[in-house]
Amino acid sequence: MNLPNRTWQGLLLPLICVLLWWLPAGSAQAAVNCTATMTNVAFGTVDLVAGGTPSPVTATLNYTCTNNGLTAMQARVCFNIGDGIEGVGNFNPRIMKSGATNTLKFQLYQSTSGTVWGSNGNASAPNPFTVALSIPAWNLFSGDGHVSGSATMRGELIALQTTVPPGAYQDSFAGDHTSIMLTTNLLFMPPDCNSVLLSSKFPFVVSATVAKSCLVTADPLNFGSVAGLPGAADIDRTSTINVTCTTPTAYTVGLAPSNGATTGAGVMAPTGGVPGNTDTVPYQLYRNAGRSSVWGNVTGTNTVAGTGSGLVQALTVYGRVLGASANVRPDSYLDVVTVTVTY
Repeated sequence: MNLPNRTWQGLLLPLICVLLWWLPAGSAQAAVNCTATMTNVAFGTVDLVAGGTPSPVTATLNYTCTNNGLTAMQARVCFNIGDGIEGVGNFNPRIMKSGATNTLKFQLYQSTSGTVWGSNGNASAPNPFTVALSIPAWNLFSGDGHVSGSATMRGELIALQTTVPPGAYQDSFAGDHTSIMLTTNLLFMPPDCNSVLLSSKFPFVVSATVAKSCLVTADPLNFGSVAGLPGAADIDRTSTINVTCTTPTAYTVGLAPSNGATTGAGVMAPTGGVPGNTDTVPYQLYRNAGRSSVWGNVTGTNTVAGTGSGLVQALTVYGRVLGASANVRPDSYLDVVTVTVTY
């Protein structure tokens, strides 16, 4: 009667040995590892003068944390971002460079919040992106337990950078400018992620191309009320054209009355206040207070030239209505002058 029992016990040991042979090396001690990738932050071509402050752009962090232990682990993981290769200690704001000296300021934020994406121990940007994960244990059928996820990073250019010269700007977050840190525990979620610095990185590049551009606005040239009597004195008035061009963009400004004259000699037409009025009031535009240099739209001949600084540059238009031409019917007279900035 004991023989079947001995036979059963003899068969059990080989089966246990087979199971033990399939256990992975080191499985008795849990180990958590995380890897991640980040897409580039590409602002594209931006106009810092006429376009104001460009819209924010986003990048995506994708991460996976694995557990090769036999027990589930609680892990707090931090994804750190530094100043970048071109940053040289600039964290808030960060900077891109074009050449050796030209810089463009930007900042990286966590998702839609106002929290700067920084790194552990950084006084200027102390907040890395942090996740709390419960990672399943390793099992025979599926292998390492793992948890994957993603996060959005938002990039913004700092406002009021109109003086930044045109060019291609970049900051690379390669090498030690990104890092992953974690702390694990079998029983509870760790309060921080400062225990282990992993070898994994998630390099990315921030880039922008600043376009050459100009912005122009003009105030009305108002000659006011004129006494409609023959032989009256000349009526002189001024106006201001405001030009903002990127540094150091060369530009010229031309003025063209609606009659197509290239010498700044235009005519104001009645606005319709007096039925049947066909009178006109001629005027002349000048570049100087003495009204000896006309302002037209022939580049290099009668236009005004300048070099952009990224700031507003005010140009004065000197206008004149000849008193001898004031013998017209009382009415309101108007003309439209086109301001052309060539750069």
